[in-house]
This record gives sequence, structure tokens and C-alpha cells, in this order.
Amino acid sequence: MSLTPADVHNVAFSKPPIGKRGYNEDEVDAFLDLVETELARLIEDNNELRQQVEQLDNELETTRGELENAKAGAVGPPPQVRDEPSRRLAPVPPPQSAMEQTQAHSMVPDNGEPNVQAAKVLGLAQEMADRLTAEAKTESDGMLAEARTKSEQLLSDARSKSDSMVNEARTRAETMLNDARTRAETLERQARDKATTMEREAQRKYTETMNNMNAEKGSLGKKIEELRTIEREYRTRLRGFLESQLRELDDRGSAAPASASSSNSGQSGSSSGGGQGYSFGPRAEAG
Repeated sequence: MSLTPADVHNVAFSKPPIGKRGYNEDEVDAFLDLVETELARLIEDNNELRQQVEQLDNELETTRGELENAKAGAVGPPPQVRDEPSRRLAPVPPPQSAMEQTQAHSMVPDNGEPNVQAAKVLGLAQEMADRLTAEAKTESDGMLAEARTKSEQLLSDARSKSDSMVNEARTRAETMLNDARTRAETLERQARDKATTMEREAQRKYTETMNNMNAEKGSLGKKIEELRTIEREYRTRLRGFLESQLRELDDRGSAAPASASSSNSGQSGSSSGGGQGYSFGPRAEAG
């Protein structure tokens, strides 16, 4: 399939997928313009060479035709040359002398000179035509080979540059992907480590808080037991004190005369006044 400038001019590349980088459109367009211009020049040179070859072929055919005509003319005229002396000599009445006959015989071989000259001209023309044809063909083949080589070189350079750009873009994309993957893994690992550290710290604080609460609970329990012990001792002492006071009152009441009831009432009032000095509140009275 031949490549034409129109193919290069009308070529269209697809857009890269979203998220992936493509070629620089300006660079691609500039390179395609260069390829299009060079390809158009090569095709124009090729057409000119073809026209030159066709022109040389036409000139060669014309030269060959002229040589054929010259060859035919060189073969045909001798009989006319031979007849012309007889026609010219026929009206002469006197006979030819020996010298004239000798001269006439000596002129006969000259009739073959046109054939020799025609053959030489034909050979030289054929040689020149062959040489020109060979030179034109060699030059045409050389120019065609050079144009083909240059075109192939341009296409090879374009293909190499395209492959290089594709490989570079692929390498860059893989590098970016690897960097993104590495960064994501690093962030995930850091987040996991941070979560583990926070969980351990929370567990440590919870354990420490629970231990402190249990310790405070034990301490409070001991204090409560101590307070309960103090309360029991206090109640026991208070009960003993009240019972002793009641016994003392009972003893005084039985020892005093009945006439002294008023004084006993006064003493009872004073005792009650002293009891107010030992008041322990509602719980003590309840005990």
C-alpha cells in the first residue's frame, strides 16, 4: 500500500484515555507536516524522473526509427547510383577510352561508401542511444533508490520517534502508577500503625483508669468499714453511757424520800440539762 501526502495530511490519531498522557499535538502535527512536505517532494522528483525516462525512451524510439530509415535509405539508393551513369553515358556517341573505362571501374567501389557510412552512423547512433539509455536508467534508478531510501529513512525515523515517545509515555505512566501505589501503601501503613497506637493507648488508659477506680473503690470500701466500725463503737459506748445514766437515775429515785420529789424533779431537770450536754442527735436517741 503506497503512502501519499494526502494520507499523511488526513491522518487522525485517537485521543488517549482519561487519566493517561498522550503525545504533544503540536509536535505530532509539525512532524507530520515535515513528512508530508518531504514525501510530496520525493513523489514530485519521482514523477519528473519518470517523465525524463519516458522522454528518453521516446527519443530512443525516434533515433531507432531514424536509424532504420537511414539503413533502408543506404540499402535502396545503390541501384539508382548504378543506373545514373548509364543514363548519363547513354547519349554520348563516342566510345569510352581505356582511361575512361579505368576511371569508371575505379568509381564502382565508391558506390559502397554510403553503406559503410550508414553502418557507421547506425553503430554510433545505436551506441550513443544505448549509452544515453543506460545513463538515464542508471541515474533514474539511483534517484529512485535514493528517494526510496530517504523515504524509508524518514518513515523509519518517524516510527522510531513514535515508538520512543510511546515507550517514554508508558515508562512515565508506570513510574507515576508505581509512585502512587507506593504512596498509597505508605499512607495506609501509617494510618494502620497510628490506629494501632491509638488503640493501644486507649486500652492502656482504660486499664489504668479501671485500676485507679478499683483502687479507689477498695480504699473507699476500707474507709466505709472503718466508719462502720467507728459507728458501732460509738453506738456501744453511747448505749453504755445512757444505760449508766438511767441506772443512776433509778438508784437516786429509789434512795430519795417521797417528800423530796420536788427536789428530785429539780435534779431530774438538772440531769436532763446535763443530758442535753451529751446529746448525740436522732441516731443516738434511736440507739
